[in-house]
Amino acid sequence: MKQPSENTLDIVIAWVDGADPILKQKREQYKPTKEVASDAITDTRFASDDEIYYNIASIIKYVPFCRHIYLVTDQQKPAFIDEFAKQGICSADKIRIVDHKDIFLGYEQFLPTFNSTSIETMIWNINGLSDYFIYMNDDFFFNQPVKMDEFLDDEKIIIHGHWQKKIVLNTKMKYRQLLNKFLETPIQPKYTTAQMLGSIPLKTNQFFKIHHYPHIVDKSILSSYLLSNLTFLENQIKHRFRDISQFDPVSLANHLSIQKKQAVLKPDLNLNYLKNEYSVEKFIKNLDDESIKYGCIQSMDLLSEGFSQKVNKAMIKKFYLYLPESLLIEETQCTIKR
Repeated sequence: MKQPSENTLDIVIAWVDGADPILKQKREQYKPTKEVASDAITDTRFASDDEIYYNIASIIKYVPFCRHIYLVTDQQKPAFIDEFAKQGICSADKIRIVDHKDIFLGYEQFLPTFNSTSIETMIWNINGLSDYFIYMNDDFFFNQPVKMDEFLDDEKIIIHGHWQKKIVLNTKMKYRQLLNKFLETPIQPKYTTAQMLGSIPLKTNQFFKIHHYPHIVDKSILSSYLLSNLTFLENQIKHRFRDISQFDPVSLANHLSIQKKQAVLKPDLNLNYLKNEYSVEKFIKNLDDESIKYGCIQSMDLLSEGFSQKVNKAMIKKFYLYLPESLLIEETQCTIKR
């Protein structure tokens, strides 16, 4: 595999508009009849509060080596997405909408799915996707400019994180499984547990834990493993809602690359992380911190109106020249009404 040249690396973002009545109806139709973990079906898991526009604006502003932005959706489209090209913010073919049916080609029996983990497992199947690609959640963004060599070192992916022992997590998971078996207590899917399950290829007592920022993925290593283990793949994507048994696909890709000595491991990075109302002021201040490359806006729908307004105002100020005009008008009108 050749080292990518400038403008040959794609970025993939999974996005959903949970307020869409058609999607809501579909989700209700397929919701399990038995009690399931609330984290798998709660509305905030499917919420969208304009973070996708900040995400894309940050890519255009700060990631000059990005070729295409693939937005993976379920027969949906962000309302103002076409304005990026119409306003000349990016080229007409920069942003590409990819439907679930395209990435689940050959695996259509597992659709529809409302499971971000299942969707992330199949993004390697995007037609024309670059050999290496960056995966981002829709609430991630680039906080400062980045370079290609911050993601790739020759032909090796760069992974930021730290090693963590499995024993405590394994013990907790088995305890929760016992509660589920005897008391029918729903098991909440956990990000860290899913990462641990993604370390299967290493067969060690530890795994390399990562955090909420953009991750580089070697498409060939990941797709080759999954296509060589079809039962493993199908057991992963059969869940329409998140399940405790599922592995984190980025973690799997990371550990496969580590196993093949195709990864460079580096320490955790500072992150501009908006997690709740208590973190709003620090988050806004860190938008100007040149040492913090990445940001994450988590569950902005849970913020009070005043705090969400402050966050939106700060994000618009940061990315003003790279945002759709309709979004700016909408936010101005909302401010006036308040």
